[in-house]
Amino acid sequence: MHQARPSRGFKRLRGFTLIEVMVVVAIIAIMVGAVVLRIDFNNIGKIVRDHAQRTRLLMELAADQAIYSRQQLGIRFHPNSYEFYILTGNEDGEGTWEIFEDGRLKYGDVKATIEYRVDIEGLPIVLEELEEELAAVTEDSPIKPHVLFLSNGEVMPDFRVVIADEESEFEHAIYTGEIEPIVLEQLNE
Repeated sequence: MHQARPSRGFKRLRGFTLIEVMVVVAIIAIMVGAVVLRIDFNNIGKIVRDHAQRTRLLMELAADQAIYSRQQLGIRFHPNSYEFYILTGNEDGEGTWEIFEDGRLKYGDVKATIEYRVDIEGLPIVLEELEEELAAVTEDSPIKPHVLFLSNGEVMPDFRVVIADEESEFEHAIYTGEIEPIVLEQLNE
């Protein structure tokens, strides 16, 4: 008998070897791992961006309130917080800066650790905790705001506040603008 031979149009199919399949799976696993590492599960970037936007809006609100109430307001930063101040007069006609107790102009709770870095007219400022500053207050050395919102509409001096997460992966800057008085800019992604 004659043995049947495969026809010339029929080719034998060949599958992948186990090693080839394992290499492809390993490459996919490495790529997925790299993507997962870049995912911000706590959404820190959004928290920092939203907090920077809120801080800029509060500063604009303080500037507007200073104009409308004809009072001088200010803001003082600390490593992880800030507070607004108001200039109050006394019997001697001299003013003193006091923490402004207004429900709208206050530091809001943040779901992440936020850090501030402040430059005033290009010079970096060493920020201290509020408790330390209050303990060091004397009549000759009172606490004063870093940035002033004057009743004539001026915001002074020139400033730059960098708001970042504790790893400085997400940073935004609030600074004195030429067209707008207070500008917000994202520094990194």
